Amino acid sequence: MSTPTFKIRALTLEDVPAAAQLSADAFTTDRQTEMKGLGKKPFDMKKYTLDSMPVMLANPRCVVIKAVDDTNGDIMGYCTWGFRGIAPEEMPAVEGRAHSSRPPAPPPPPSPPATTAKSDAASEPTPEDETDPIQRLQALTNADMNAWMAEVMPEGARCLFVIGLAVAPAYQGRGVGRALLRWGTDVCDARGAFAWVHSSEPAWAMYAKSGFEVVRSLDVDLDEYAPMPPPNEGPDAKWGHYVFRYMKYLPKYL
Repeated sequence: MSTPTFKIRALTLEDVPAAAQLSADAFTTDRQTEMKGLGKKPFDMKKYTLDSMPVMLANPRCVVIKAVDDTNGDIMGYCTWGFRGIAPEEMPAVEGRAHSSRPPAPPPPPSPPATTAKSDAASEPTPEDETDPIQRLQALTNADMNAWMAEVMPEGARCLFVIGLAVAPAYQGRGVGRALLRWGTDVCDARGAFAWVHSSEPAWAMYAKSGFEVVRSLDVDLDEYAPMPPPNEGPDAKWGHYVFRYMKYLPKYL
């Protein structure tokens, strides 16, 4: 099978339903995402993307790009980039991107799929959360993310960060994810900025191939937070360990 050719363009509001379905499909086999779908408040990747993507598109400190198959026009994957310490007008133009008339807003919190960074106040556990193991896991990952952001993005930092990236299963392993990342790392090289990502377990090797290096990690025993054993895997099945990796890309030219 020949490698598909594609172009990088701006994702638009009209693309959101397709991007939401793509996200759900891409994370079907992600162990943590699968487990979170079994909690008292089941995580729904498609709904999460439908709700959050329009907000990202309206934020002038976000750039959402997509890879489009030249042969059939399909969205092969997308990446949402946030940036801090860089003016919106410093970011390169992307074909098809609508320019917001809003004044520059604070950069959005990085929200990798299935993990959402919240403020400390929003992360305070409720009595119901304390009895829901999935919510306890959410509190753990939120606290770890908040600590990381305070460390990596102090006042005056110039950086880009991956808010979310997904590649359709049919196009995985064909360089789509790396092309979406290259758009951001090229900006870093041109602007003397760094980039970082809170990587899921399956994706970290792709980030490493794109020049990101692991700075720290959070190793979670999912079975300590599982509401039930993995479905349809037998009575002794385990969810296993899941490692979140905080990774950083340094510019080639300073």
